[in-house]
Amino acid sequence: MNQQDEIIEYLKKNNGQITSKTVNSMGISPRILRNMFAHGQLERLAPGVYIDPSEFGDDIAALQYGLSKGIYFKDTALFLYGMIDRTPSTYEMNFPLPYAYSTKADAPIKIYRQKKELYEIGIAKIKTPGGHMVRVYNIERTLCDILRTRDRSDAETIKQAMNSYVHQKRKNIRQLMEYARTFKVEEEVRKYMEVLL
Repeated sequence: MNQQDEIIEYLKKNNGQITSKTVNSMGISPRILRNMFAHGQLERLAPGVYIDPSEFGDDIAALQYGLSKGIYFKDTALFLYGMIDRTPSTYEMNFPLPYAYSTKADAPIKIYRQKKELYEIGIAKIKTPGGHMVRVYNIERTLCDILRTRDRSDAETIKQAMNSYVHQKRKNIRQLMEYARTFKVEEEVRKYMEVLL
């Protein structure tokens, strides 16, 4: 098996993605990776991250690979948890202040930035519809985020998400109330829970 075949074999086992670091640890010349990219056999997702264009096709994972500090946020998180029934037209991501990000202007993304101590609360991982793991805020944090006054989600989305939450087996009301205090939406969360529970 030649080095290119080794890369192709690895891509099959790893959801169509490979990094320069992995190639290096496999003892494969980085030139092979660059050559595959130059001939259209691979696409570059971010510096040092390559994908098999025929296998990947996962916008959500691709965006996170390109913006590694970003965490899926608000309505995008609700979509990933299956708590709303529509695919977002714009993906929402949160970054720590003063993180400087760069993104292509054509990426369907809305950027938020927060103080590091708030940015770090409730980070979780979830599988995208394409089967790749991405970082997202947990459900309790997400419910608080959609209620915050600045860039609040629409009433229908909030109602749908709250209804979905109260019917989940693995809800954590105590954690939800802790987050609600931190993000100053305690009164609203309490109102929804009193009506729905």
